[in-house]
Amino acid sequence: MSAATSTAAPTTAPAPAARAAFVALVRGGLRGTRRSSLIWGCGLGIMSAFEVALYPSISDSIGTTIDGYPSGVKEAFGISNFGTVEAYLHAEMFSLVLPFALAYVALRCVATAIAGAEERGHLDSLLAAPVARRTLTASTFATAAITAAVVLFVDGAFTAVAGLLQGDAVGVGHLLAGLAGVWALALFFAGCATLAAGLLHRSGQVLGAVGGVLGAMYLFDLVGKLSDSVGFLRWASAFRYYGTPLQSGLD
Repeated sequence: MSAATSTAAPTTAPAPAARAAFVALVRGGLRGTRRSSLIWGCGLGIMSAFEVALYPSISDSIGTTIDGYPSGVKEAFGISNFGTVEAYLHAEMFSLVLPFALAYVALRCVATAIAGAEERGHLDSLLAAPVARRTLTASTFATAAITAAVVLFVDGAFTAVAGLLQGDAVGVGHLLAGLAGVWALALFFAGCATLAAGLLHRSGQVLGAVGGVLGAMYLFDLVGKLSDSVGFLRWASAFRYYGTPLQSGLD
C-alpha cells in the first residue's frame, strides 16, 4: 500500500479585523494625548472663563470705545456689537485664539501619529502587524477628532461655570454652536495634515506646511473683509465658512 503524502501549507497569523484594529489604535492614540488634551483644555478654559468674568465690568466702556473704530475693522474682527457676552467672547477667543489652538492640537495629533511614526521607524512595524493603511489613517483622524472634542468640552465647562458664577451666562445653544464650529474647523486642518503626512513624511514639515495654510486662510478671510476689491479671496478660506457660530449659530 502506498501512503499519500501531503504538504502542509505554512500557517500565518490572521489579520486582525479592521474594526478591532481601529478601536485598538484609537485607544492607544488617546492614551498618548490624554494629558496634553487636559492641559490644553484647562489653559484655554481659564482664558475663556476670565473673559466671561471680565465682561460685566467693561461692557459699558468697551461699547463706547469700539464706536470710534472704522466699520471695516469692526466687521473684520467681529467687534461690531459688544452688547452680549457671546459677541465679546467671540471677538476675544472664538475668532482667533480658540480656532488656532484647536487646529494646532488636531494637526499635531495627525503629524505625530503618521509622519512622526515614520520618522522614528515605527510605522513599518505597525503596518506589518498587519494594519491596513486606511485603518491607520481613519484611527488617526478619529483620535484627533476626539482629542479636540475633549479640549473643547473642558473649555466649554470652564466658560459655562464662569458665566453662572458671574451672573451673565453664555447661552447654552450659543456655546454649543460655537464649540461645534471650532471643532469642525479643527477637523478640516486635521484633514489637511493627513494629506500632508502622506506627501511630506516629516512631522516638522507637516506642521509647517499646514500651519502655513492655516495662517494664509485666516489672512485671506481678514483681508477679504477689509477690502471688497479682494473679497474673492475669502472663498479660498475655511474661516469664511466657519463664520461666527457663537453669535449666529452654525451655518
